[in-house]
Amino acid sequence: MKLTASPFDPQTGELLPVYRDAYLNGDLTRTSAQAVESYLRQDADQAHETLNRWQELQATEAVAAPTWVQKQVQYIRAEPVRFRRRATTMVASAALLGTMVFAGTKLPTERTPTDNLPTESLELATAAEVSEAAEASVSSTAAVARMITVRGRILNEAGSPLVGATVLNPGSRHGVSTNSEGEYVMQVPAGTTTLKYGYGGYQDEELVVKKSSITDVTLQPQEPQQKRRWWQF
Repeated sequence: MKLTASPFDPQTGELLPVYRDAYLNGDLTRTSAQAVESYLRQDADQAHETLNRWQELQATEAVAAPTWVQKQVQYIRAEPVRFRRRATTMVASAALLGTMVFAGTKLPTERTPTDNLPTESLELATAAEVSEAAEASVSSTAAVARMITVRGRILNEAGSPLVGATVLNPGSRHGVSTNSEGEYVMQVPAGTTTLKYGYGGYQDEELVVKKSSITDVTLQPQEPQQKRRWWQF
């Protein structure tokens, strides 16, 4: 018989452990199960604990995975193979289960067709697969963290914006140009030490990248070259 009472604590609104297990065992009504799934989508910590609890139940008895749990495991198993690395611990899995796995998950409703849903029992992802996918996610996040954004304006000697002035990263082909206000925005590796600023008819400037990542540059006109005069004797 399905449980019909509210699965949440009336005082705190938290999911009660006994109803969490009832959800994993398929003992809740459809309405209560949908309420639990909506709650898990909004609380990453509870979602992580729920998946861990489901793995514990899997180890002791045959439990059919609810739709929400199936989607989480499918997401983990769908990680690109090229990012996978052999993992020996489950430490990295917490980062995956607590962040990217639950983001944007859309659960089926009563109006969602169920003809294409899998009918066979879903194979549980191994600890190594979860850790490998998490490791790839952490590596990707670290790569983004190693980039910084440098922004500012490039002006002439009178303080007017130089439109179309260039900012180059020495040693690479990466560069940007200023807009109509003389403003530029550029992403560079965190280890970048200098950037080169230039504009036609003006002297180039190579300046140190500031920690504040905001750099305004004033370029000076090039000095006119003196013409050589040839004296006839």
